[in-house]
Amino acid sequence: MVEHPSGFAAIVLVGGKARRFAGCAKSELVVGGKTILQRMLSASETAAARVVVGARPADAVPLPAGVLRVLEDPPGSGPARAARAGLAKVPDDCDRVAILGGDLPFLSPEALRLLHEHVDAAGPDTGAVFCDNAGRRQWLCGLWPTDRIRQNAAEIEPGAPARHLFTGIDVETVTWDDASPPPWFDCDTPEDLDQARTWAADLK
Repeated sequence: MVEHPSGFAAIVLVGGKARRFAGCAKSELVVGGKTILQRMLSASETAAARVVVGARPADAVPLPAGVLRVLEDPPGSGPARAARAGLAKVPDDCDRVAILGGDLPFLSPEALRLLHEHVDAAGPDTGAVFCDNAGRRQWLCGLWPTDRIRQNAAEIEPGAPARHLFTGIDVETVTWDDASPPPWFDCDTPEDLDQARTWAADLK
């Protein structure tokens, strides 16, 4: 098991309409025999606190023991407000928080360790996010100083974009150079899901 420093929390945002999947929650899609949410919670199991934010289907697999769940206020008010709701459940002694979209089937302990390494090197007030192969920052696949995120979240209005959470925070950009599927890969479309399932099958 990959070890992380103590005092880190993980917030997984599972809300959203998922219109491209006929309303099926992306976090509940199955990749490699498990739902994406199950895979993400397993990847972040060393976190001192794990918080799932957003509505889940009535027949969803129960969350593991110790994982907290909360809804954003008001419901459907966007990822920034969802992160704000999740932060309310993060203990004060968690000095870092991973804020993660709920559709990342290849998030891994190694990926979280790499984010930790970058923020350790950069300093306590710096965040780190993965970037994709085109160099775009994947804002909902990163690790942040909890106090700074709390300050920004306090000003978040319903519907505000996720990037408002990160205003004024220095950011380290992290690339994934391993041959395994990238942790920033998100299942936005049915084609993405097909690709994820192909990769997962190849890993067996």
